[in-house]
Amino acid sequence: MMGKSINCQVYNRLKDDILFLNLEPGTAVSVQKLADLYGTSRTPVREAIVRMQQEGLVEIIPQVRTNISLFSIDRIREEQFVRHSLELQVVEGLVKNCTPLVIDTLENIIAIERRACQRQNVPEALALDNRFHRTLFEAAGHTMACDLVEASNTHSDRLRYLSMSRHDAIPKVTELYDQIVAAARQRDGETICSLLKQHLRNWHHEIVTLRQMYPAYFEQTG
Repeated sequence: MMGKSINCQVYNRLKDDILFLNLEPGTAVSVQKLADLYGTSRTPVREAIVRMQQEGLVEIIPQVRTNISLFSIDRIREEQFVRHSLELQVVEGLVKNCTPLVIDTLENIIAIERRACQRQNVPEALALDNRFHRTLFEAAGHTMACDLVEASNTHSDRLRYLSMSRHDAIPKVTELYDQIVAAARQRDGETICSLLKQHLRNWHHEIVTLRQMYPAYFEQTG
């Protein structure tokens, strides 16, 4: 039991270090150095790295090196396709099930996310951003679909963290979320779909900006 607990702790810490860019894209890592950093043996670190590889966050070149994966534009587009496709599908259920409690929950998440932004607590803001989207899925009765999105969103989550670190990105996002909640209150599914599509377009523009600002973080294409 203790072993499982240590393995879980090391996995979570490594994933957080990758997600929050403490280990930057392209950085070379080793089992021994990470074990020393986390104060543990090599085994849980090795197992965590294998899981990170399966999630697309680590690139292992056997007998050569292990790197934190660069941002892959192709993967990010695929992740966003999955998320956007599923999110649009939940709008009908959201409109049907949008109770005052759901509205209050969404508004509370937005307010807390704004406060996190003011404190420049980007990890908390990202968690709340994810919570907002999860609430849309849960209200529509599609929790499993949200689980699928979150499990496959590893590159996008890192890039969203980088975007939020610029601090000017969060106010734009929460303003759009306000509009989504207002439309949900009116049970206006058409407007919600339009706003979600706008959210995706805005994200595509943000990806271009981030790629220009941090070229070393991205895979080279063409």
